[in-house]
Amino acid sequence: MRTKTLSTVSIALIVLVTSPVRGSWDGTLKLGGIVLDEEGDRSAVQETYNIHDGFSLSQIRLSGTPTKDTHVLLNLREINLDGRQGDFLLRVPSLLKVNASFDQHRQVFDSGGGVNSDRRDFRLGAHVTPVKWLRVSGGFGVMDREGDRLGFLSSTGAVRGAETTSELGTGYDYSMRTGNVGAEVRKDRRGFALDYRGTDFTENLNPDADRTGNVISARGWAPSPLYRKLTHMIRAAYGVSELASAVDYTFGSFQYTGVVRPLDDFQFKYGFDGQRIDHETTGMKTDRFQHDVDATFYHADGNATAGYSFETNDDDRHLTSYQSWRFGATLRGDRHTSRVRYSGREKRDTEGLTLLRNVESSRILADVELRPRKDVSLGVGLKIRDREFPDIGVEAQGRMLSGNAGYTMDGWGGLSGTYTFTQDEYTDLAAGYDVKTHVVTGRVDITRIQNLRLSGGLTYLDVGKDLNIEKSILFVETGYTVADDYHFDVKYNVYNYDDYVVLDRYYTANAVWFTFAYDFHVE
Repeated sequence: MRTKTLSTVSIALIVLVTSPVRGSWDGTLKLGGIVLDEEGDRSAVQETYNIHDGFSLSQIRLSGTPTKDTHVLLNLREINLDGRQGDFLLRVPSLLKVNASFDQHRQVFDSGGGVNSDRRDFRLGAHVTPVKWLRVSGGFGVMDREGDRLGFLSSTGAVRGAETTSELGTGYDYSMRTGNVGAEVRKDRRGFALDYRGTDFTENLNPDADRTGNVISARGWAPSPLYRKLTHMIRAAYGVSELASAVDYTFGSFQYTGVVRPLDDFQFKYGFDGQRIDHETTGMKTDRFQHDVDATFYHADGNATAGYSFETNDDDRHLTSYQSWRFGATLRGDRHTSRVRYSGREKRDTEGLTLLRNVESSRILADVELRPRKDVSLGVGLKIRDREFPDIGVEAQGRMLSGNAGYTMDGWGGLSGTYTFTQDEYTDLAAGYDVKTHVVTGRVDITRIQNLRLSGGLTYLDVGKDLNIEKSILFVETGYTVADDYHFDVKYNVYNYDDYVVLDRYYTANAVWFTFAYDFHVE
């Protein structure tokens, strides 16, 4: 993979350099290296999963206008490393947009770093507007994922405590390809669109898991012929999914949304969503129906919303229903913004056959942002979430309080910081579980000296009560610019992780990035 990527990049650069230049181009070429020294459990700190030692072709960025109406952007990062990323954009206003992206990263699952997962995602999409009233779009994507599965400690057998594998095997290696194509026609407040989406999943280690899916959908919208302030939107879809083992199903859905705004300050919306899944192999059918009603009041200083939903799920085994309520308000001023939201949900198992049976939950969110001066920002936030399972005597509660502050000084730089406190409690008939978490972040930027940038910061996490975990990330970085076009940057990070409950679960790492960048302009 690395050799193939480097060859592709080399060919692209040769073509760019040897081809006649058209239009105006700006670019950045950034070279550097990474030094990583780590010790302990490599699966403990996710932020280090994609830090790789060695030389780094850190960035190739090109932005230009080959013609007056055409804009092109190419941005490649960490091209020769396993954490490579890239984006491409071609845009002709009101006519064409082509975009592509690639991302590769890994996840680490064991302390030695030998059991991991590598994932590669590629997406290509295009939108064409040949005439004002018609838009055609299409896309293609590939996701490859391969890796190992962790073993489990056996409590029985000849060797007690020996590691055993799961029924899924010791690894996985699959690829999922997706594609879509569609067309949309619109004029004034009327429109119609038709879309197709297909999916093909291939598991190289287990052919019985291969599956395909195809969905076709149509949607349309138009104002009511009897009342112009009422707009109707309708969508219908039909799909088929099939497994290699012949277990397949079909599904269909129908959605309707009506939006009416009788006055400029009021809007009312009704939505209906109906779906049916037909498992042809087992003969089982599942029906789902949902109704939503929402109202919004608009004002120059904010808005207020309220809504209600009712949902039913009915299949061959049980019948369940859900009710949801939601309320919210926003208040804006020259120097403040305040928001509050409430949502509640209630599940009722009519026949008492589901595992969790009845469930009640609610969530409250509130925050205030203040700007007493243009160079000062302050904010506080509150989140309360509760969930109760009365039939089995289980209750979960969560509380979060947060605050943030920032200050900037022209010609000097700025500083900012945040604090978050979270408490999560889980109780049932057998035992309880209580965790309190403190998170503190801070950052300082100094730009007093011309062409020199200095920055530093800290993130500290403390998880207490039934857990006892500490985690911190400390960073310092500097950048210096010479003659406007040459940039030298150095960044140093220190990672620490300690679990005082699990023996020998700790991690420490020192990482250094150093880069040299050159900015250029070509006419």
